[in-house]
Amino acid sequence: MKILTTYFTQTGNTERIAKAIHNEISAHHDSVIKKLDATQYPSLDDYDLIFIGSPCHAGTLAAPVRDFLSQLYDNPHFHLAGFTTHASPAYSKTDFQNCISYFASVCEKKNITYHGCFECQGSLAPQLHEFIKKHKKIPDDEWDRILESNTGHPDEGDEIKVRSFARKVLSDSLT
Repeated sequence: MKILTTYFTQTGNTERIAKAIHNEISAHHDSVIKKLDATQYPSLDDYDLIFIGSPCHAGTLAAPVRDFLSQLYDNPHFHLAGFTTHASPAYSKTDFQNCISYFASVCEKKNITYHGCFECQGSLAPQLHEFIKKHKKIPDDEWDRILESNTGHPDEGDEIKVRSFARKVLSDSLT
């Protein structure tokens, strides 16, 4: 089985999860990891399974990932699984659930076999702190708790969970 793990990242959160997936599956399968901007659409035919990762941006997948998904062929032979990182609890649970739903919706419309989406918290980019705090009207003491809970994510526990997710996706896609 030939597998591609591709992702978009700005802070390194999604990249860390992508690397954990790749490291898990590359031991027993032909596995390639590439940033999304290095992934070319015609080459997707070379893969049996594709993991696609995105940060959650304002309640949806990042624009480059949405664009990539929109260009996928209908009825491809490959299977797809998603993964996303988010700054919850700075945002509501609905925001990252919208990201998961986006993956499912695209796969349904394009008749792509979909194997679910992994999600985990990521550290919030420092340049976004004041913007989000103001936009969400979060009081200082609550904001401090949010930043503390975001610090260090994704962590080893998140990597353990995503490796388990990757194994399940592989098992499901082989049946």
